[in-house]
Amino acid sequence: METDWIAGYPSAEEADLYPVNQLYVKYLVSGLGDGSGSQLEFLAEYLMGTMPGCRVYRRRKSHSTDYDLVCAMEGVAMDFRAEFGRYFVCECKDWQSPAGVTEFAKFCRVLDSVKAKFGILFSKNGISGGAGNRDAAREQLKVFQDRGLVIIVLDRDDLVAVADGQSFIALLRLRYEHVRLDLESD
Repeated sequence: METDWIAGYPSAEEADLYPVNQLYVKYLVSGLGDGSGSQLEFLAEYLMGTMPGCRVYRRRKSHSTDYDLVCAMEGVAMDFRAEFGRYFVCECKDWQSPAGVTEFAKFCRVLDSVKAKFGILFSKNGISGGAGNRDAAREQLKVFQDRGLVIIVLDRDDLVAVADGQSFIALLRLRYEHVRLDLESD
């Protein structure tokens, strides 16, 4: 339909395109750790906004919490993004240390409160437990097994990879499948 672009829905031709301005992403990555956290929020907002059909709101407040990003998927679902649901939330942690179990559990509670089945934790230094599958990394898998809630984690290395040309959608798919299918790390 010729008027699809007016409604803001991606056409079939653009549904898999995720062009990012690599210089802009590199610039935002270089400013991480400034103490405000806003640089990571800008970066997350930008990357999510490059996804056709993803409407992004930054720094929204509810009566009980603040949302770093609220995302709404619009248009025809053509791939694994259909699993995200209509609305999901992203949390940003531009900290010197990995996000721990407490922060992960709080984010799970936020997702539960909005009945989301998907969320993204942008954490500069990832989450605690890493390859050892302990702490927050273990909680990530348990949350999916118990509740069917997929939370993917994107760290500084992931953001640098996108700045260097890796496809953002391929990265999301990889992280999503890792949690959903409980895949071993390469």
